[in-house]
Amino acid sequence: MAEQVPRPAQLDCLAARFEAFKSSAVEEPDRKARNAKFRTILEATCTVVRDAEQSKEPQLAELVEEAHVLLEACLKYAYNDRDDSRPLSTFAHSEDEPWIDDIMETAGSDLVDEFIRLYTKTLKPGSTVPPLPAFAQIRPWTKSPRPHTLTTRLSRFRPDIIPTATPSTPLALTIAEARAQLTMDLIPLTHAMSVSSGGSILALASGGGWKARDPMLHYYLLGSQSDTYLEGASMEPGLSSVPRFVATDEERKLVFLADDDKIKSFSFAASEDGKVPKCLANVHTMHAKRLYDGPIAVLPNGRVARAGKGKAAIWDLSFSAPHGDDQEGATSLLSVEQSGGIEPDAVVTFADDPSYVPAAWHLHSPTGHLLCGERAASSGGYACLALDLEHGGRRAARYLGHGGDVTRITTSPGDPNLFVTAAGDGYARLFDARRPLPVLTIETSIQHEGCVDVVLVHPNGIPTLFTGGDRTQQIKMWDIREQECVYELSTGNNAVRGMAWDDAHSSLFVATECPYVNQFGERAGYRRARIPTWATWASVEKDYKAHKASARQPAGSPTSTVSTASEDVLHSDESDSRGYYDSEDDDADGDEDEIDEAYSADMRWPEKCFHKENYFGYAFDAGEHVLFRWQFKDEPDITQLPASTTSDW
Repeated sequence: MAEQVPRPAQLDCLAARFEAFKSSAVEEPDRKARNAKFRTILEATCTVVRDAEQSKEPQLAELVEEAHVLLEACLKYAYNDRDDSRPLSTFAHSEDEPWIDDIMETAGSDLVDEFIRLYTKTLKPGSTVPPLPAFAQIRPWTKSPRPHTLTTRLSRFRPDIIPTATPSTPLALTIAEARAQLTMDLIPLTHAMSVSSGGSILALASGGGWKARDPMLHYYLLGSQSDTYLEGASMEPGLSSVPRFVATDEERKLVFLADDDKIKSFSFAASEDGKVPKCLANVHTMHAKRLYDGPIAVLPNGRVARAGKGKAAIWDLSFSAPHGDDQEGATSLLSVEQSGGIEPDAVVTFADDPSYVPAAWHLHSPTGHLLCGERAASSGGYACLALDLEHGGRRAARYLGHGGDVTRITTSPGDPNLFVTAAGDGYARLFDARRPLPVLTIETSIQHEGCVDVVLVHPNGIPTLFTGGDRTQQIKMWDIREQECVYELSTGNNAVRGMAWDDAHSSLFVATECPYVNQFGERAGYRRARIPTWATWASVEKDYKAHKASARQPAGSPTSTVSTASEDVLHSDESDSRGYYDSEDDDADGDEDEIDEAYSADMRWPEKCFHKENYFGYAFDAGEHVLFRWQFKDEPDITQLPASTTSDW
């Protein structure tokens, strides 16, 4: 029996193959063949690590480090020296740790329409614009599954997907069926958001005013919000530039807001009259010296950490005297605090990675480690690792498999071992914190866009993931156990900028940016809308009234639970009482949509958005930067829908 080559030697052989590939790549004219050879090296490197883990290699940590060095060299070559700037496809998956994607992913119809129109105008001027090719035609919402009469019209379900949730897991089932009530509010341009662990406050790091250059803290006291509307408050925090990071401390009732120079804390504790002042009082001002301009994290025992290059600053607020503005909150840019603020109580150098620059980090509460991701533009790599600030900033673990910048990291109290990363290569990756490679790789979009944000939740113990899209202008819900995308939620043609889960109120918050509003607040790039009769608010109201009428009928009543307008939507397979079905069996192709001309006359729709008016069950365009709250409940009011953009701007 042949003796197995030691795994370090296998990595050496792969490194030699990579060097040989670089030398011969220019001689390979076939780009696909060249990329396949390159990807094989990446995949083989991950396989060596996976085999070592499965065989319980005693020197696994050292092997992971060697693999990381090789992978980083390959990635730097891929993005700097190759003649192909597109993100790499996934290379860290396997049969047991699979790669999944959205079975319905396709180019947005309006985008393809625009391309064909320009193509015809340029190359065949005067010719009639041809119809969309079959592969780009998207069937209307009426031909998609709808699992429940109270499923929001602003969702789009995938065919043949039976989620894990059952009636025995009621909250998970309401999420799986998108039984959600929508409320929204206009917000300033948002860069980061945070919900406190107890669900007391949602804080947004924002920019307002002219060209969104004025620093702003926008927040919502979640315990006092109505089911029918959101009421937020904005205040100028007294920072010198727009804040990019925000964190919340439920225990001490503090919001931490950071620009490049300072971190300021604001109290959302109730005053003697039992109310929280609208202008939150500034409690601490921490001086970051521009050396620590990365993300912030609230650590146990009243401490705050902020990342810099190769080190992190730590402020111990339990021993530091309050150091804030004289007033409760800055009221104008002229009142920017001039004092330097509290100096760090400690500086921890990253012992194993002195040049590492965390661009995103997240506290992993069970271990106390900070899960970190980096951006190549800042530190030249794509590393994801766990830092132990309590023991000299040593590297506690390294995680492989990212092919782009790690932009967000999230965990869930439902499983202390899991975390998810969002990356600029368009993938969300689910990791077990004890293992070096992802256990599940999720391709959130094939549109060559990054994964903007991720939210991991465990309703009734069922792992559920939400991912946000930029150009695809949508939120997707993934069933981790079924390894499928179940549905997507509309963002009103807006790009997702951040997401946060409020466990106390079973709500998903989504901050969005309208790409059709310029820096002066002016809309551009709109056309007259073409809205089908079934995608109007009147149709939604008709469905809801039918549902209410049916609910009042005695058991066994033959009265239908849905209106005539939705009978075709809910004609599910008899073998599946939950309403999921294969919509491909329907003969209708979407060309028969009857446009409500009277309703559409005053409505406007973006010329170059990802979705047409018939993609969701209610045609909605936000037309502004907005915050969405999707509140999942048994009996949501599905008629509570925002007004779409009209010609009255």
